[in-house]
Amino acid sequence: MLLEMKKCKQWLAIVWFIGAAIISSVVIVQSILGRYGNKESEAIGWLLPTVMPTLSLMIAVFAAEALKPGRKGERVDSFMFWLNVAISVFYLSVVAATIFLSPFATIGPLALMKMSNLWLGPCQGLAAAGLGVFFVNSQVAGSVGGGFPVQSYSKSPSEIRVEDSREANNEER
Repeated sequence: MLLEMKKCKQWLAIVWFIGAAIISSVVIVQSILGRYGNKESEAIGWLLPTVMPTLSLMIAVFAAEALKPGRKGERVDSFMFWLNVAISVFYLSVVAATIFLSPFATIGPLALMKMSNLWLGPCQGLAAAGLGVFFVNSQVAGSVGGGFPVQSYSKSPSEIRVEDSREANNEER
């Protein structure tokens, strides 16, 4: 079953922005209440890289599409959408669990946040890879190269090497 791409992006953004808002609110309140002592900047410093790259990407894509709407009627497989919803919810739940379970941990909250990078890093990688289907514009990024400009050469690699060696010889003279 195919779903409308625009709606899928909107729902994924809702999941991420609500999840990030809840998690951020808890960390801010805990910082105000002194949970992190005088090291609240470390707590915020841990939180920002866990959600801001994804939120920033989403905002940038929505802004770009508002200025230059994408192709109408783009569709995406429903399995891919629901897989990304599940990965996103799982990732945001693990981030939240790190904060909510810290009072029960045998180590301090900041030490737990640092340790959580061991499992959050791979989870964030999976989430980012899946979200790329929705938030990386293939018209801009190109179909090859993951967003890097792709050059095509009309010459074979051996012809390019010969030209490069000739240029190098000319520079030595």
